[in-house]
Amino acid sequence: MAAPKPKPLSLAIQAEHLRQIMPESRYLIESGELRWWGYLLPSPLSQSYRVKLTYRLTGKPKIHILSPQLIIPPDKKLPHIWSKDDLCLYFPDQKEWHLGKILAHTVLPWASEWLFFYEIWLATGEWVGGGTTH
Repeated sequence: MAAPKPKPLSLAIQAEHLRQIMPESRYLIESGELRWWGYLLPSPLSQSYRVKLTYRLTGKPKIHILSPQLIIPPDKKLPHIWSKDDLCLYFPDQKEWHLGKILAHTVLPWASEWLFFYEIWLATGEWVGGGTTH
């Protein structure tokens, strides 16, 4: 027998969890979409990154880095992104994230971890964060 499908958490509940984790951040729920803006600091030696999370109950959460602009060295391709600036944080087929999970406890820490590995990649040219090839 298959496991029951997780019950989705409402956008308001997701927003409240994000606010509790990062009270200085801000969010907007409009037209069935949660938009959240805040700052992530991947390590004590890192710079602070301004990020935007967008999420609809009908899709996957998306994280975009607003500033500073991500650096892509010549002859390199930014690893582990879905589109120009939508970070690839998990492999959907492995069910690491679903509608019943809290964004503030999953996607945000994963984005911070992605930024940590991005900084290592920028310094060394090697992505050490694992994952699958796109």
